[in-house]
Amino acid sequence: MHQESKEAEEDLTLYDYLPQEPIDMVVVLTVIAMFFYYIWRATYLTPWYDELYTYYYFISRGPAYAAIHWPLPNNHVGYSVLASLLDLFGNSYMGLRGISFFCAVLNPYLVYRICRRFLQDWYAYGAMVLYFSNMLVNEMSVQGRGYTLACTCFLITVRQLTIICRSGEFKLFDYIVFAIALILGLYTLPSSIYWVIPTCMAAAVFLLVNGYRTYDYRGSIWNSRYFKRLKNCIVTGAISAVIIFLLYLVIWLSIGSNFLIKDENSVYFGMSHVKLILSHPFVCAEKGLGYMLSRPYIQNVGRSDYFRNFLNWFNSLSGCMYPDFNVFTIVMSIFACIILFFECIRHFENSRTIFNLIMIFNLIGYPIMIIIQSKLPYYHVFSYTGALTAFIFAFVLEHISVMLRFFIRKNDNFAKIRRLIYVTPVLLMVIFSLMMITRPDYHNQLGNRETNCYNALYIAHPENAKKICAIDCDQQYLLKFGWDIECENTDIYDCDYILIDKNMMVEGYTGPDFWKCYLNYETIPWDYVNSNYYIFYENEDFLLYKK
Repeated sequence: MHQESKEAEEDLTLYDYLPQEPIDMVVVLTVIAMFFYYIWRATYLTPWYDELYTYYYFISRGPAYAAIHWPLPNNHVGYSVLASLLDLFGNSYMGLRGISFFCAVLNPYLVYRICRRFLQDWYAYGAMVLYFSNMLVNEMSVQGRGYTLACTCFLITVRQLTIICRSGEFKLFDYIVFAIALILGLYTLPSSIYWVIPTCMAAAVFLLVNGYRTYDYRGSIWNSRYFKRLKNCIVTGAISAVIIFLLYLVIWLSIGSNFLIKDENSVYFGMSHVKLILSHPFVCAEKGLGYMLSRPYIQNVGRSDYFRNFLNWFNSLSGCMYPDFNVFTIVMSIFACIILFFECIRHFENSRTIFNLIMIFNLIGYPIMIIIQSKLPYYHVFSYTGALTAFIFAFVLEHISVMLRFFIRKNDNFAKIRRLIYVTPVLLMVIFSLMMITRPDYHNQLGNRETNCYNALYIAHPENAKKICAIDCDQQYLLKFGWDIECENTDIYDCDYILIDKNMMVEGYTGPDFWKCYLNYETIPWDYVNSNYYIFYENEDFLLYKK
């Protein structure tokens, strides 16, 4: 028998490993198309300021440096650490955007696999393409920032909790993956708390209610399979919280010690980092934590007129999902909440309920949290809601299809109509997604100034053998990103070329991007420039002077 099994395996061809079902074929082809689309997007779009800042100060300096430095809230530490490992291979594009690229390709497939557990196959595919065509998701997709990675962590968390809550047996691997997703999500973006708390609460409610529903009051409560899973989830969450605390503690110690040894009024002035941290760890941690809390990435908003501002913010966030369809998105969300709520009441014992609860808690969870905090975060913090929006659309359309087919008799005369009712919503989702993804505003450059600066530098052909200067931070960061040149020089004298922002040719200019420039109209020696250089290249934002 063993010999026959071995021979059967040897007879398998490549065809046997390829997907055989139509839905699987379509999904694989779609993922391949997305792969090439994201390659184009990653290479076509010039990195904008936040990406360049992240690359210059964290990714390019190695994983150890990225893990302990936090000068500003826009260092997505978890992403920077992983990206710096890729950057060791020597390709700056792969280093900056490689992690996001991988997550961007993976996320639509995760959406499909999650939905396939609870929706019909073709509606799960509809959710997949809707997620792909979500504008906020598309904009963040391959950026060298932590948003796409955080969304991957969200989707993995959802997937793992649905598996854990529905599983009849204990599998350590499921809890390990769940813990990694929680840790990496919060280590990358502290604002991931907006999905961590609602998602975990949804699982806790599902396990708690079903635990009490099935408990027979004999023996220990922890003998119930639901309470066993709840206990395992709590332990996993607690371990994850400790690890996250330790990871951030390293940052607090580093920040605190750096401030204390450089403060001339401090009794620790001049001490080494290691000695100070070992001798006064609590002082360093307190100083570092205080610094981090004093620079929140999300600003508080006054309570006066907060709800009016919140409604405008929420409407704008909905518009970031699918432009010009913000009202439709809000209406679909309301319908979804109503259907989900009644499904949970009628069939709480169903395994699908965990999916319903996760959607309910996430749809209403983050608005409640930001209202309590009196905050209006940046929209890209909620790029993970692109997955929720895709879930919602597919979920509601499937229910509409089921309702319509319910009222049509099951006989040969109506078979085509029933089939059409099933197929039409899926076709609408695909057509809508194609309509969205082909919009011109989906493919605009992320930063026009950075793009024009990069084009001008390309014409200048910088290299270490030339004497060059960087008179604004975009030039400095792009020289490092594009040509691996560390340029700290801001002195234009005797340089082979000078790249000057046109705005710096306006006396007294203090408008947009002024803060990026190290020299301005008043400090540039125009007589020297005009007598020793000529204009070699010009674009919308920059003049390239060549000697």
